[in-house]
Amino acid sequence: MSRDDCLRVPVTIITGYLGAGKTTLLRKIAQDSGMKLAIIMNEFGEISIDSKVVQGKNIAISELAGGCVCCSLSGEFGFAVAELLESVKPEWIVVETTGVAEPAALAYDIRENIAGIRLDSIVTVVDADSMARFPSLGHTGREQIELADLIIINKADLAGKEALGAVRTAVERLNGRAAVIEAERCGIDTAALFGIMRDAPATPHKTHRVGVGHFVFVSEKALDRASLIRVLETIPAGIYRAKGFVRTSGGGFLVNYVAGRFELEEHACDKTEMVFIGEGAEELKESIVRSLEYASAP
Repeated sequence: MSRDDCLRVPVTIITGYLGAGKTTLLRKIAQDSGMKLAIIMNEFGEISIDSKVVQGKNIAISELAGGCVCCSLSGEFGFAVAELLESVKPEWIVVETTGVAEPAALAYDIRENIAGIRLDSIVTVVDADSMARFPSLGHTGREQIELADLIIINKADLAGKEALGAVRTAVERLNGRAAVIEAERCGIDTAALFGIMRDAPATPHKTHRVGVGHFVFVSEKALDRASLIRVLETIPAGIYRAKGFVRTSGGGFLVNYVAGRFELEEHACDKTEMVFIGEGAEELKESIVRSLEYASAP
C-alpha cells in the first residue's frame, strides 16, 4: 500500500440482493465495532427504515434515499462522503447499497473520482434460501457475487444441507477468488470484514436499468396483528421484498418480508411505514394498500 493510500479513509461496500441480510449485517457491525464508523445507507423509497434499526457507539449515519447509489445518486454519494470526512472524521466508512445496485460503478467512483477515501473491499451477502428456490440470478445478482472479496452465504439454516451445498458450489463457480463464509442471521466475526485491501481493478460502468419498482404505505391507524399476518401471507408473487414498521393494537413491529417468508420483530413505532419492492409493484399497489387499510384495528 502506498503512503497516499494510508492517508485515505478505507471504505467497505456491503452489497447483496433484496432481503439477503445486509441490514442485519450492519446491525452486527454497529454493535461489535470499536472503531469510529460512518455508515452510508442507500434505500428504496422516501422513508427511512434501515437507519432506524442500526445503532451503536461512535456511529454516524448518512442516508441516500429514492434512487440507486451506483447510478442516479452517484453525485449525492460524493457529497455525503465529503460531508462525513469533514464533520465526523471517521476511521472507516461502510456503504450499504440497495438490493439492485451493481457495485462496479460504485467501486470505480471510489477509486477514481472521490478524494480522501480508498476501497478496502466489496462484501456480498447471499440469501441461501432464496438462491436455492430461485437459482436464476440475473445480471445484478451475478455481478454482486463476481465482484466480491468476501461472500457471506446467509440464512444457511433455512436452505437445508443439500441446497446449501448447491448454493455454495454455484457461488464459488462464479467467484473463486473471494473468501466464503456460511452464516445464520449474518452471525460472523465482523473483524473479518475489515483490512481486506482489495487489489482487483475497477472499471467504468454504464448506468443500469433498475428492473423493479416500489411503493410506500404510511398510516397513522393501528393495524390488527392477525389481519396483518393474513395480508403478508397473501402478498402477490410480484412483490419480492417488503420491510418497514407496523403499529398494531398489540404494539409495534419491524416487518421483514422476502420472497414469501416474513418475520415480525418487536420494535417501538408510532405509525405504520412500509416499502414494497418488486416487478410491477406500482400495478399491485392499489390491491395491497386496500388490504392493509382493511386490516386496521377496530
